[in-house]
Amino acid sequence: MRNLIAHLRDWQPYIFLAGAALFLLLGIISLIAYFIMSRQTAIVYGWRDPVEEVDSDRVRPDLALLPLAGVSSETAAREALSAGEPDTAFTILMYAADLDEATRGGLFELVGERFVQARRLEKASLCFQLAHDLAALSPDITDMARFDLSLSAARGRLAVGDRVGLDLSLEQAETLIRYSAHMQPAQRQRALNLFTQVVAEARGERKAAAIRAELRKFTMLQPRPELYHFSLASFAEPLPLNPDLERLRLERQQRALALVNQWIALNGGDVGPERADLAEFLRREEQARVAWYADLSRPGVLSPGQRVTLLAEQISWLLVRLQAARGAFGIELVPEWEGNEEALRDALTAAQEEMFALIWQQTADLGDQRRADQVELMLVRMELADWRVGHYPGLDPEDRDRALTAAVERVRGQLPGGGAAPGSGVWPMPRLTDDRRDYVLVGGPSSTRD
Repeated sequence: MRNLIAHLRDWQPYIFLAGAALFLLLGIISLIAYFIMSRQTAIVYGWRDPVEEVDSDRVRPDLALLPLAGVSSETAAREALSAGEPDTAFTILMYAADLDEATRGGLFELVGERFVQARRLEKASLCFQLAHDLAALSPDITDMARFDLSLSAARGRLAVGDRVGLDLSLEQAETLIRYSAHMQPAQRQRALNLFTQVVAEARGERKAAAIRAELRKFTMLQPRPELYHFSLASFAEPLPLNPDLERLRLERQQRALALVNQWIALNGGDVGPERADLAEFLRREEQARVAWYADLSRPGVLSPGQRVTLLAEQISWLLVRLQAARGAFGIELVPEWEGNEEALRDALTAAQEEMFALIWQQTADLGDQRRADQVELMLVRMELADWRVGHYPGLDPEDRDRALTAAVERVRGQLPGGGAAPGSGVWPMPRLTDDRRDYVLVGGPSSTRD
């Protein structure tokens, strides 16, 4: 025994050193872990101005220029996704004026999925936010498409860890099953099957089974639309033809395509001549448009519906100029536009304000207060949807939220029972928390659901 104690005493310094080394190693590992964790920034969920989220340095010019070459924005965005360029696809969606909102929302979800695959979760979160917002706010989306967008947004928000957003998107999807006035029984059944799959993934099989049992009775509801349908096209009329401007537009498309082809051929090498050529035709088109807009804006030249179309044309062109001004084609195009971003944003706001004011004026000619209230609701929804996708930078969301709430209450009051019964309709309402401004479709008694 004495020998053992003596032996342990001989080894005591070594045991002490080994313990100290172990503690030192654990300390180093802890410091490394702390350093790594401290450098990881928390994901910001919720809405942010999407135009400010465009990263021009990640935009591939040969893809971003395709809409200038006459390719539809949908095709261009899908080409960018096929090429593994989600930033370019996101940028194309941000400035596109030729997309219906259901298509835009679906493409945002595809882009968001690509960002998830790239582990860029904050950018993915914004894409799913925008898809959810369009499902809630746009007046020109069918209820089945709203459901599909809402459920896809819920899946995406689950993937990025946005628990608040996940709850909102699931609530919106459930509301559509319960209260849509347009979905057929077969559509509600399909929606319920898809909905419970996502609920099971997010909240467990037991919760999904309970919800399925609760919602099954709603799948037999028949559609009963009670409202008129309006869209921007209801207030727009074709403009007079302008052959000279059409010729310049086609020439600009040819120059843009030449720049795209040269960029590809040279793998991003010297495309100076082609870029200068396109810039010159953009300037010419701008001059022709300014003259044409001024000519058509003279009193008595256009009908109110044609003036709406003219303003929509101006908005589309301002988005092109703003994209160029921000370098969001991935290449410098017209240098003098790049120092003019603030003025372009102000012009975009002014054009939006004038267009919506003109439509508001036309509602006074409807001669039917019930229809006028429904048009007012449509317009407020359009304004907020345009703001959320970055096309209406000067909008006051607090003012429009109040207008939205008031318009919803007036229109719901026109329905039997105040629109409280299952299958009577869904309505967008603001949902404010300390750090988020969201929108979500609601239904049922306003005192309990809103």
